[in-house]
Amino acid sequence: MASVGYDDIIQKQFQELREKYTGLSLKHIDDSYYIFGFLGFSSEFEKVRIKDGFELFIAIPSNYPDLMPLVKEMGGRIPSDFHHYTNDTLCLGTPVDSWIKFSKCKTLIGFVELLVIPFLFSFCFNKKTGHMPFGQRSHYGRGVIEFYCEFFNTNDFTAAQKFLKILASGEYSRDKICPCNSGKRLKKCHGPKILEAMRTVPLIYFQSEYKQSQFQG
Repeated sequence: MASVGYDDIIQKQFQELREKYTGLSLKHIDDSYYIFGFLGFSSEFEKVRIKDGFELFIAIPSNYPDLMPLVKEMGGRIPSDFHHYTNDTLCLGTPVDSWIKFSKCKTLIGFVELLVIPFLFSFCFNKKTGHMPFGQRSHYGRGVIEFYCEFFNTNDFTAAQKFLKILASGEYSRDKICPCNSGKRLKKCHGPKILEAMRTVPLIYFQSEYKQSQFQG
């Protein structure tokens, strides 16, 4: 069931979004909200200016903003082998990395400008120059583990997988030995970083990434 004030939140945030991106429309179907239409943008990186736009479909979950929207590109311009999930939604980044960015501005315009437009810009930039503007991680589970290596400042893939397993279980034991092989207990090592992540990221995203991490591709 939608939370109290859900409709007001969506309506208010969409009006803010549409004032800047006028090609978008909002529909309310079967108690769910969807944004569709043309999203134009203009961005620059390394003196390469991209001005373009895409036809998009954005599904807003009923527990928004506790979970992020899902996005599909409807014009057929972005091939399925370019950072798509199996349900054809765009992979804007690893779920937790995307949430951390979204949490900085949990609004529809924040979602579009912090996640959607950078994805679209990266696709156009790659098509024009042959490389990604902001770098990219590996596909499948390896890319997930690469994120956790960065997040926990380690080069040990096994330790990163163990950190993710703790996060996905939702269970934290402060007196266990830290997976990083420091010999210290979690509370004296990576424990504070784990607790920070647990406080700020919904459990479902850790669980999703843990499943992804089992498939190295």
